[in-house]
Amino acid sequence: MAALAQADDGGRLTFSGYGTLGLNHDDSRESAFTRDITQRPKDFSQTSNSWWSEDAWQRDTRLGLQLSYQLAPATSVTSQVVLRDQVSSRVNHLVDWMYLSLNPLPEMDFRAGRIGFDVFLMSEQRNVGYSYPWLRPPVEFYGWIPLHSIDGVDLAYTLKEGKGQWRFKLQGGRSPGMGIPFDKDVYYFESDRIATATLTRQEGPWLLKAGYANLSVGTEADPLSRMGLFSGLDTVAAGMPGIPQSVRNEAADLRHHMTWKNARMNYFNLGMTYDTPDWFVQAEWGRVSSSIAMAINSDMAYLGLARRLDDWTPYAMVSAIRPQGDVRSASYYWGDTLPAAATAADRAMLNGLQSGAYMALNSTRMNQETFTLGVRWDLTSRTALKWQWDTTHVRPNSYLLRPSTKVNQELTVNLLSAALDFVF
Repeated sequence: MAALAQADDGGRLTFSGYGTLGLNHDDSRESAFTRDITQRPKDFSQTSNSWWSEDAWQRDTRLGLQLSYQLAPATSVTSQVVLRDQVSSRVNHLVDWMYLSLNPLPEMDFRAGRIGFDVFLMSEQRNVGYSYPWLRPPVEFYGWIPLHSIDGVDLAYTLKEGKGQWRFKLQGGRSPGMGIPFDKDVYYFESDRIATATLTRQEGPWLLKAGYANLSVGTEADPLSRMGLFSGLDTVAAGMPGIPQSVRNEAADLRHHMTWKNARMNYFNLGMTYDTPDWFVQAEWGRVSSSIAMAINSDMAYLGLARRLDDWTPYAMVSAIRPQGDVRSASYYWGDTLPAAATAADRAMLNGLQSGAYMALNSTRMNQETFTLGVRWDLTSRTALKWQWDTTHVRPNSYLLRPSTKVNQELTVNLLSAALDFVF
């Protein structure tokens, strides 16, 4: 984040910050808008979609505070705290950055501590609304990312070549975790092994970036365990009396694809920015693949275009996300395979377990696209007002980004948003 205003102590202590005061109105009472998956969807039975509801102010509003201290010409420490709407109540999750930075050579940067997870174009700035034209990063691309920061180290090397430069960056560490709502419960997603690599080329108005990340999930999905899904599937897979082998195999397969701990995830990303005094164009394509079906397995992309006209910047964007596989469903009911002497309660129990397992397995699917129009008005060199309209087409069985009361139906919803972005 660039500090446009600062207070210093002999040029060594720097305090800066940013924030967004946001407001949005959703025209749907069948789906819930969330900016990212750390936010709990509204309760349809309790929350109206009024402009003045508590929910309307929560989604985009945030405040970031950053403190840096220059220990020596090539050594500094930085800490950043971000207050934003999220389900996690852990104080630790308010801290996005807290690291020691070393510059042993002019072209080399080394950081250790809590650093931003840097694979995508907007990885380290997605909370800083003032730094980009649109009101928020595209939800289809950034709303699902399960990491904001990692605890570890990174090393970057910049190589100048003619009028441009290359930048190579490696990161390694573990995640401090983040809370993801699961019905009324919370799943704390953590990763104990993260490795990333990025390559950036910048020349004139062009910036190109390629990124890759590999991580291992370090925590089990405890809400599924508390719901009894894990124990129920384990019991069926182990062999209940009268259960045929085909049902045991299916239960074991479902259990495997719902086991988050030690699952592997791979991210691939390509991004481009074209930035001149008159035009701003940004596009990204990404793919995430996982070793289990319940983790994210999707392709996503967006293209944004903005035209600068003095203090006004109208813009448009299109973004989409698609699942890599089909909806998983049962081809028969487990209860129907029981012997004739089985009770109705036993059949209902097995069918309920099977139905719950498939519903949970499909709950991370994302299949939607959004078209966006908006305008930004720069009031001063440190503040900007934005107005934005999003129309989103949610395809059937798309659960995660637009939680809905009718997941089997297509939805078209509109979102009107306004925000005041500022830096200091």
